[in-house]
Amino acid sequence: MTIILISLGALTLILLLVGLVMRALGQVSANRYAAAEAHRQQDAYRRFLNQFVQKLATVAELTEALSIIVTKVCEDVDAESAGIFVPDENDPSYLRGAACTGYFPILTVNQKAPSPKVRVNARYRMAYFHSEVIGPGEGLVGHVAITRQPALYNRLESGSTEWSLPPEVKTMMVMPLLAEDRFVGVSCAVNRRRDISPFSQHNLDFFQQFSSQPALACSLIAIYAERRRQDRLNRELEVCAELQKSMLPEIPPTIGEYQFATSHQPAYEVSGDFYDFIVVDDNRIMVMVADATGKGLPACLMTSMSQCFVRAMVERYTDMKTFLLDVNRLVYANSDSAHFLTVNLLLIDLSTHTCEFGCAGHTPLLRRDADGTCSVLKPSGPALGMWPNDLPDLFETMTFPLEPGALFCLFTDGLTEALNKYQEEFGLERLVAEWQKGFPSPKEAADGVMAKVKAFAGEEAQADDQTIIVFGRKAEQ
Repeated sequence: MTIILISLGALTLILLLVGLVMRALGQVSANRYAAAEAHRQQDAYRRFLNQFVQKLATVAELTEALSIIVTKVCEDVDAESAGIFVPDENDPSYLRGAACTGYFPILTVNQKAPSPKVRVNARYRMAYFHSEVIGPGEGLVGHVAITRQPALYNRLESGSTEWSLPPEVKTMMVMPLLAEDRFVGVSCAVNRRRDISPFSQHNLDFFQQFSSQPALACSLIAIYAERRRQDRLNRELEVCAELQKSMLPEIPPTIGEYQFATSHQPAYEVSGDFYDFIVVDDNRIMVMVADATGKGLPACLMTSMSQCFVRAMVERYTDMKTFLLDVNRLVYANSDSAHFLTVNLLLIDLSTHTCEFGCAGHTPLLRRDADGTCSVLKPSGPALGMWPNDLPDLFETMTFPLEPGALFCLFTDGLTEALNKYQEEFGLERLVAEWQKGFPSPKEAADGVMAKVKAFAGEEAQADDQTIIVFGRKAEQ
């Protein structure tokens, strides 16, 4: 009897040990399976990214790249159709249709009903999808975009009636796309047929696990799109810069006893500064230097427009005051209140050696006579386009002789407002002091002043366009 009891006890112990061993082996097996599954998912993830990046490098349009993603979504979750919405470029709080595959339903129920062709033709439907815009919190997709939480919709289940979805939508999964906690869009999977089982929580969980792939792909597309946009803008700016450069006089003129020199340094790719030499007739030449409000492309367009006005009106020139009023009328009529143009205009008469000078809100004209006497000239007048011609005596002008040996300097405020590392401006006082030193020729004067401004600024970045024109009548021998 004792032997039997001992045998039973040993058998029980053996069974317990076997159970523990089997449990341990099961745990090891489960761990191995989990590790293998994780490894399989990582491999699938890497394969997807490699394939996607390769395709992204070859696609002609970004919508084609998005189509690659949405097709992958549709295949992996076994859906009839799938769609991806991304933040709108102009207002990221809104979503716009980016790509879809299959017969994806029309979700924007608040807008005007589309043509019947859109509802029955998949090709029309796909084209219409790109025009769809979903507002913040609008419908199930808008709700997911706000909450950043996935949603499962089944028409036959209670609680699903709160969402105004098209009647053909039987079951739908909506997933926020997050790349490193940054919202990049919403992915949707839809089934319409009644004979297909509705999406389950298990399907939603798998959809969520898979969502990191399209999320990262959408993030890559956004980066790629921004890079392409920047490249396109840079190319356009390069073209504008070349066009603007071609509109500037390549070589300053030398006319009779008069010599001209220029120096022009834009702060950006294109400039809001402009200068020109316009031959009126055999005896007269107009010198123009202008500076538009702002910087970059808007300022460049403003100066180009004004140059066209000046050149168009110069053939009818009678006197400087009338000419400034005529140009001001055109600039005021063709620009808004935020954009205007400062300008200095000089009409040099080679036969009488006189100069008629008008200033429209621009920097003063510096003069240095042959005996070293310096003066600062600035008739009053507002910037072109700032006020209408209704005001009396809008512009003052002055006329003075051009004596032999005299030098004149026109410049833009980029010189006087140049900053050094202490945020001090170069200022008009320093410019006048440099001008008083005297220079042998217009070219040496223009180069010397620009070099002085550059030395003052040092390593400080140039904040505004800088332009200088120096001209003078040769001294008597």
